[in-house]
Amino acid sequence: MRKTYQYSPARAMTHAHDGYAPLDKVARGCNTPYKIKKEETMTINRRDLALSTFAISALALATPALAVSAEEDTVAKKVEAFRLAQIAADPKALGALCWDDLSYSHSSGKVEDKATFVTNATDGKSKFLSIEYKDPTIKVVGPAAIVRFHWIAEQEMAADGKKVPTNLHILMNWQKQGDEWKLLSRAATKL
Repeated sequence: MRKTYQYSPARAMTHAHDGYAPLDKVARGCNTPYKIKKEETMTINRRDLALSTFAISALALATPALAVSAEEDTVAKKVEAFRLAQIAADPKALGALCWDDLSYSHSSGKVEDKATFVTNATDGKSKFLSIEYKDPTIKVVGPAAIVRFHWIAEQEMAADGKKVPTNLHILMNWQKQGDEWKLLSRAATKL
């Protein structure tokens, strides 16, 4: 007749080597009894799941809006006003948006001061049919703002009606004094 033994932790502790106590096989040669682990069940109801999903979604949508500072927004409005003044060839608006010490560099390498730029931009020898500032980036650093964008434009020459497209990369530097942002320098590179 064969003997049957029932597992008992007390017996396993006292008779670890009798061959009947289950052993922890994690470490080689270990003779401790198995450790019984209980797994707890986590309950999540639909409301908790919906609220956490809503919170994560709201945070994801709000993050890009928070990334734009008030100063960057102000500079973006000035850049747009400058674009509109160029299309309209408005000397007053262009003059008001530029510092007196403006350095305006064209893709040809020609550099103009404020007075020369405003005069040439509004002399009527050509008119812009369209100007697009594509993919703009604005970075405000203290009282300076670095603005970059892809310029795509078309202008018509008054003398012969010839249409001339331009495709440039633009770098603008805007400076703030007091509450006013004005264009300090501009450089263009042909693409």
